[in-house]
Amino acid sequence: MPRSFNDGERGRIRGRLIAAGKKTINRSGARLLVVDDIAKEAGISKGSFYSFFPSRDEFILSVFEDWESEHRSALIRKISEGGGSSREKLERFFLGAFELLEKEPGLARMGFGEIERLMEGLPPERLAAHQANDERVLSETFAEWARGGLIDPAAMAALPGIISALFSIAIHKDDFREGGYEAAVRIISESLAMRLATGPKGGES
Repeated sequence: MPRSFNDGERGRIRGRLIAAGKKTINRSGARLLVVDDIAKEAGISKGSFYSFFPSRDEFILSVFEDWESEHRSALIRKISEGGGSSREKLERFFLGAFELLEKEPGLARMGFGEIERLMEGLPPERLAAHQANDERVLSETFAEWARGGLIDPAAMAALPGIISALFSIAIHKDDFREGGYEAAVRIISESLAMRLATGPKGGES
């Protein structure tokens, strides 16, 4: 029977589980993640693992949410705290989004098939909550940028789809010829920044 943990222990163990999940996904991808191995690395039994996460799919989503929260905050700070024109700030943001996937290869290693399988394995309410939180954070961020004169308000409706498109490009990195991915990323980031920033020809303001 899985042992019980107090709140402090649960917080520390959950952190160890998430860290072990990141390590495994970065090394070999989510498809090869084994619950027994994750539990062992975190110092608990497999039975105890399921007192933290109801399923393997729920755990994988939680790992990605932790990644997402950590790196999205860093990217947003890069925009708000850095200098330069609107265009330069947005270009840093888009380039930073691609760089994130280089730092955390597990994020880009999931193909659409694996993403679809993960989504199908999650309770609808859990998936809906995840999507609603993503949409809320992005909408609040983009609205703040629009109020601050960083982006063209008329382009706001397209931004969530643009973020999804960037992820789609990143997970197909291996389909590019040698050197082609880096060149494409640079052109895409520059073009998006030019189109979305306020001010003449991309926000030289």
